[in-house]
Amino acid sequence: MLFGAQNKDLSHHAELLRKGVIALFKERGDVEFSSPPELVHKQIIEFDGKIRADGIDKFNNEITYVSAVNFYANQAEMEKKKTLGALITYVEKAYLVKLMKMLQYPPVDEDNEQALLDSIGTLCNIVSGRFKSEIKSAGYTDLEMSHFINYRNSAVVGIDFCPKEYYYYEMTCEIDGVRRLIIDMTMGVVPKR
Repeated sequence: MLFGAQNKDLSHHAELLRKGVIALFKERGDVEFSSPPELVHKQIIEFDGKIRADGIDKFNNEITYVSAVNFYANQAEMEKKKTLGALITYVEKAYLVKLMKMLQYPPVDEDNEQALLDSIGTLCNIVSGRFKSEIKSAGYTDLEMSHFINYRNSAVVGIDFCPKEYYYYEMTCEIDGVRRLIIDMTMGVVPKR
């Protein structure tokens, strides 16, 4: 699909995401990124009306944990499953336990699959919550947010997104000069307050 973006504020939302993630990591664990997270504008690859979310691709065939949250304009839209946006987090298995420790979370058993899935879900939830707050602070409506859904390696069925939006931003975060966290974000037109 080579159509124009419906959300003219998508790049602004990406900047709000970057600002929120930098502040969140600083506040939670005094974690500083090696450089400001890199934002890359990309076209959505969809299958069966869902956005592709493959952690294996993001981390060069390494085991990766993936979690996603959807956003909705309001509670009624959420009940109708009219998705406005999506935020997807990816962390390589080898780093997830260390990252959660850096963010002041209790120790995670790296041999416990459910604990690792819960950890990536927790990370996605706090990043999504911060992003939601940044959107609201910037004068947009207060979005509704779904519960996170977690995967090992990839979301086989894909992730819901706004069918009128054709682009997303991929944000890459480096810690100690190594890519450690990737966040994909897409958003349809968010109403102003």
